[in-house]
Amino acid sequence: MSRTSIADLVLRTIEALRDATLPLTMPGSSEMEASRKQLLTQLESRILPHINEDDVPTIIVFGGSSGAGKSTLVNSIVRTEVTQASVIRPTTRTPMLVMHPSDHKVMDDHVLGSMGQSVFAASAIPGVVLVDAPDLDSVDDSNRELSARLLDAADLWIFVTTAARYGDALAWNTLRRAHERGVTCAIVLDRVPRRAMQSVRTDLTKRMVNMGLENAPLFIIADQGAHDGLLPENETQEIRAWLDMIATTNMGESLIDRTTRATLPALRDELLRLADALEAQEHAIQDLKDKALESVQPPLEKLRTNIRHGRFGQGAPTASWLSFASTGGVLSAMVSRNSPRLFDRKRTARDNAVTVTFDILYAALKVALSQALVTARTRANEAWRNDVVDTATLRAQANQEIDIDSIIEKSAQAWKNDLVQITQQVHDHPWLSPAGIASLLGCAAGGISGAISVARNSGIESYIELAREALLACVDDALAELSNVYVRVADEVSVCDSTQLRLRASEYLAHV
Repeated sequence: MSRTSIADLVLRTIEALRDATLPLTMPGSSEMEASRKQLLTQLESRILPHINEDDVPTIIVFGGSSGAGKSTLVNSIVRTEVTQASVIRPTTRTPMLVMHPSDHKVMDDHVLGSMGQSVFAASAIPGVVLVDAPDLDSVDDSNRELSARLLDAADLWIFVTTAARYGDALAWNTLRRAHERGVTCAIVLDRVPRRAMQSVRTDLTKRMVNMGLENAPLFIIADQGAHDGLLPENETQEIRAWLDMIATTNMGESLIDRTTRATLPALRDELLRLADALEAQEHAIQDLKDKALESVQPPLEKLRTNIRHGRFGQGAPTASWLSFASTGGVLSAMVSRNSPRLFDRKRTARDNAVTVTFDILYAALKVALSQALVTARTRANEAWRNDVVDTATLRAQANQEIDIDSIIEKSAQAWKNDLVQITQQVHDHPWLSPAGIASLLGCAAGGISGAISVARNSGIESYIELAREALLACVDDALAELSNVYVRVADEVSVCDSTQLRLRASEYLAHV
């Protein structure tokens, strides 16, 4: 594959990685997001620049824990104060990119420049950029993250530690991960008491062998005691000579090629792992939507069962009907005869009586619908709360958007409108006006047996089922509106399609 085609592949991979964010907080997502950022840094800061330019300097990052002496070491290598050493621990500062003025032009547009401050020194080594990175154990989260990004950008990582702290787990774990990713590493052991030189070297060498770093260069700097300024030149002479060799021979190019070759297999594997993580997030979103839809089913089924069995007509609605339909009541004649007597003038009174009864049933229905909606919301919240995804923000958004009172009013009013539409199909009724007929059908659909009998006797029994089905449809819509809020909130979580990452991973097969 030509250099141009490789550069094109890297650019397309960078684009895919920029899109491949992991918006859901779930097991493994933070690690995969860190991996995504790491891959971007490697491609943008290390691999792509070397593909596009032959004369890009070798990027050498000095990293380690606080107090290891990184800044003093960098200053001593270039023999001038280019980066500020501090006695405050942990040190929190801007990364310093130390380079020779001859490298200014080629590094001018390098993405590494956005991560720190460039410093030019005539005593620096042409062909290499020395990066004084923030402490791995900085108290500032952003500095720790920046330090990790700089290590990902390195062609070579020089791990700086001290005789007192070379056993720190954090630094060694970072060193292990860098080695596993194919980053070439060297180790500088600083501030070693001369009497402990041999024992410390022996122990450190054993650690390096166990980690597979037996071929990594090891430099030891003797403890200078309390002092200010640069280290004695003889203490850094070996390191400076090694860096000069990297810059003046093809060693730097070989180092870059070796690091890049070691990175590509891991890059392909990481792309596939990230694609799996994206699919896991897609599945998690679908699972949240399914749980929201499932949460409304039990309260909805209960509501539908009560409607089909006419339970909303029981109690107060039936009592109201009986009070109007008993002997002497305004509805008594309508209950006992098929048609009113001539010159009957009580139609308005009957309309009002049926409407009063319907209003009581209507209120009972709204209470039941409220209970169903509250139960459904509680079930959905609980289902999301117990999910592996951290849904706190999503739940808060959904609950802010849900207006149960509005859903109830809209749904109940929709049923009233449906009753009016159904009534328009009924011919003139002997006892009631169209408004009274609508209320009668509502009472019958709600389960008031006296209203059902009147509807049957007056030939409009067939419309009761229409009224009941309309009510069922309205409560379906009400519960669906609630669940759809959760679905909509989940849908607003944007997860990139994993296809592009898998395609890019397949294209790296030729390099594995």
